[in-house]
Amino acid sequence: MFGVGIVYALLGAAAACGLTWALSRSEASKKAHLEAPALGFVGSATLALFVLTAAFLVASSWQQRNAASDHTYQEARGLEAAYVNAGEFPAALRLPARKQLRAYTQEVAGPEWSLMRGQQMSPQASGMLDQARLTITRARGANDEQTSVQDTVSAALDSVATARNQRSSDMRWAVPDPIFYALISTAVLVVLFPALVGINAGPRHMLVMILLGTVLGFGVYLVSSLQYSFTPPLGIEPDAYRQTLTRFDQLDAAT
Repeated sequence: MFGVGIVYALLGAAAACGLTWALSRSEASKKAHLEAPALGFVGSATLALFVLTAAFLVASSWQQRNAASDHTYQEARGLEAAYVNAGEFPAALRLPARKQLRAYTQEVAGPEWSLMRGQQMSPQASGMLDQARLTITRARGANDEQTSVQDTVSAALDSVATARNQRSSDMRWAVPDPIFYALISTAVLVVLFPALVGINAGPRHMLVMILLGTVLGFGVYLVSSLQYSFTPPLGIEPDAYRQTLTRFDQLDAAT
């Protein structure tokens, strides 16, 4: 996926090189250096605006990413709690309940996670969770102790359902498009400004502009890759659910 970042960087370098070469040839650009001291403030303000926009996007996206990651661990802890407490059921209820919880967790860590990278949830996983909750709800407690266990497992599954809904919301969260467009616009202005104030197309200046365009292009790619919390290459991985599946194996081995 970082190959896309290289493409962004190359596009930035090509844009910087082309714009500098084209604009520096005009008579207006050649005379612009006479006004450079006055225009220096504009260039600094443009660069500051780009940095401010990028910093805002990175900070808000990363904060949301951390919150989304925490919500996946909350859901995984709820699944583990339900699995642990289901072990106190009689075998006739314990086995199907645990089987359903395992199937749901595997579905989330596998097929559903692939769908989430495209901002979609799995209806099949949702159905599995609903079925697991119904299995516990419809079971008849043989005694007060079993009824208490049922209530505990049901509460854990309720927390799983809540965390799942939050994960769906986290998956769809994104920074408003106008702010991202502002980032691209200010990046273009940063590249344009040196040519507009009279930089020539000599080898040293062209090299500097190519490097500047490369950095700006790759920077825009990195910021855009944080736009959705579950989208590669920096998206959240289903580590919480993989750990929960490992814990399920340990609990089954101890039974």
